[in-house]
Amino acid sequence: MNSLRQWFQPFQSNAIAIYCLQICIVLSGTTLGLYFLGFDQLIVPATLGAIATALTDFDDRLSIRLRNLAYVCVLFFGVSSILDFLHPYKFFFILYLSLSSACFILMGALGQRYAAISFGTILLSIYTMFGLGEYDHWYFQPSCFVLGALWYGATAILFYLIKPTLAVQDNLSRSFMHIADLLNAKARLFDPDNQDNVETLLYDLSIQNSTVVQSFNLTKASLLTRLKASRANHHTIYWLNLYFLAQDIHEQASANYLHYEKVHQNFSRTDLIFRIQKNLRLQALACQTLAQCILRNEIYQPSASSTHALDNLHSSMQDWVHDNPHNMDVKNLQLIVRNLDSVHERLLHLNELQNRQEQRYQQHIDNLNLYDDDIHGWHDLWLKLQQHLTPQSALFRHAVRIAFVFAVGYGISLLPFAKNGYWILLTSLFVCQMRYFATKSRLKMRTLGTVLGVILGVPILYFVPSIEGQLLLTVIFGVCFFYLSAKKYAMATLMATLMVLLIFNLKGAGYAIILPRIMDTLLGCLIAWFAVSFIWPDWDFRNISATIKKSANATLNYFDAVTEQYLHGQDNSIDYRRARRAAHNAQTELASMISSLSTEPNPNPELIHHAFRYLVYSHSQLSYISALGSHRTQVQDTQVLELLLWCKNTLIQVLKDQLPLPEQEIQQKLLEIQNLNTQEQLGSHLQLVLKQISLLLETLPELLLLRTALLRQDIK
Repeated sequence: MNSLRQWFQPFQSNAIAIYCLQICIVLSGTTLGLYFLGFDQLIVPATLGAIATALTDFDDRLSIRLRNLAYVCVLFFGVSSILDFLHPYKFFFILYLSLSSACFILMGALGQRYAAISFGTILLSIYTMFGLGEYDHWYFQPSCFVLGALWYGATAILFYLIKPTLAVQDNLSRSFMHIADLLNAKARLFDPDNQDNVETLLYDLSIQNSTVVQSFNLTKASLLTRLKASRANHHTIYWLNLYFLAQDIHEQASANYLHYEKVHQNFSRTDLIFRIQKNLRLQALACQTLAQCILRNEIYQPSASSTHALDNLHSSMQDWVHDNPHNMDVKNLQLIVRNLDSVHERLLHLNELQNRQEQRYQQHIDNLNLYDDDIHGWHDLWLKLQQHLTPQSALFRHAVRIAFVFAVGYGISLLPFAKNGYWILLTSLFVCQMRYFATKSRLKMRTLGTVLGVILGVPILYFVPSIEGQLLLTVIFGVCFFYLSAKKYAMATLMATLMVLLIFNLKGAGYAIILPRIMDTLLGCLIAWFAVSFIWPDWDFRNISATIKKSANATLNYFDAVTEQYLHGQDNSIDYRRARRAAHNAQTELASMISSLSTEPNPNPELIHHAFRYLVYSHSQLSYISALGSHRTQVQDTQVLELLLWCKNTLIQVLKDQLPLPEQEIQQKLLEIQNLNTQEQLGSHLQLVLKQISLLLETLPELLLLRTALLRQDIK
């Protein structure tokens, strides 16, 4: 029995495996279940309703899940019924389809939950077109859609009740896994053989940092929705404490105390950077172990090898300082060792979080209102929508494109050659994204997946003629579609194509839609490409100015929050955490924009080169501030505080207010810092502050040159 439980344990803690099991049960019920019960006519609409509902699914607490399911059922029935009534009136049909879809897109302004429901409702509008005119009663197809939605909702709620914390554990585990990847990426900077590609490694580090920040956002959403419940349990508070720990480790992992080129020049023949690299990788391994413990509800046990490796690093550092007493460059490495000590100490005493969770419970509950993004009344709803009712909003532009795409796509579907023209709309909906880069990548993957699906579908229909076998394959391909949809879009499209071919074969139209499927897919891709290219195109090189300014402002706000802590003492207040999160989110947005520049129309090599280098320097500045944040304590030394405040004000004046760079003053301040560092009575903490100030000031001129070069090429 114990061996069976041990074998089953990894499955219980695997969110993807459990989700695939849930989808398997849902699709089995709407296909094989209805078939063996003799309700063959319900299979297609009920299955499509379940699929559309699955795409509206959003992790939330039980009461919100029930409310969302009610919204979905009402919307599905209403939208499907309206389209059925308007079907004979082509002009009003196309007008309603376009305008309602645009309005549903704008509903995404109300929050991610409403964006998911809106997308599922738009998808169901297209699914409704599959069966228009085929049923005797107008309410039959809408009722089948609702039946599919209720069936999916019931299974989703059942799985939630069985494992209500699985989504939180999975997201939190992924956060620590991504932190481990960040630490491994940073460890590569301490390889002495990589001294010629430091900027490339720093760019990779900034991209990995973006992944960490994105995983934090998902974890935060999962935690807060449960903490908003009437009574959060001690497990949830423990997860929240772990989330705060992850943020603190991330701040320290992203901290930078030096120019890596100088490290390679000065220490490539010593064992110091090898030992630092080893400790970084051991801490990455510790984060991976912690991630597995979170999934399996196990107690984390620190590794003795980590402590031993850190002790050896300290011994090696002491020996080197003893042999080179007048070398000042080693202080940079000492700051890194200090950071390694801090992370190691946190992981070593991780289990104390459980003992402190009840003491911090009320503090977390009191802070929740500052994170609350739910809608509170009609006034709040209007405020959220109002800011997107302008062409300046990316959401508004996307809504207009969707309206255009649906109008053109449905117009083409009325032509004689487009017998199954609603596939044009379906393709356009999935391909047309807010950003040009995302749309372009989906164009290729959608076309490739569809063509492969059709090629494989023909022999499948031939060699599996039985209805039972085709329904079984429908379930398998459906599960594969949901599993791959967030990982491999081309493969997911392949699975969706096979699934739909088999579903349509139940109507006797499997072979008949093969060639039209390819033609309609190409037409849908073409319309989507035209929309994102010519209707307020969101090419990133057009947005580079706004994105750079947003990132710079967020970083400066974070610097201001760090400076306040040096003035008045350390605390982990919500204002500080919010400023830190906003800075990393803005940096993530900048990294995403710059990564997509080379894929856009007529790429400018000079612009791309400057943009990639700007990202490296911008991320370095954020890393220097993170280093200050990870060691923030109140400073009493007046001279050091004046230098810190002057550095902050200078960055604000140059980067935000766009005043000229005070080069002479910067050189004077750097000289002042150099003189202060020679004082023997200067503490190590003050040395850290001075070092970070000098790094910020030393990299500022190059950052400003790159920023100016990019803004000069800004296109309005």
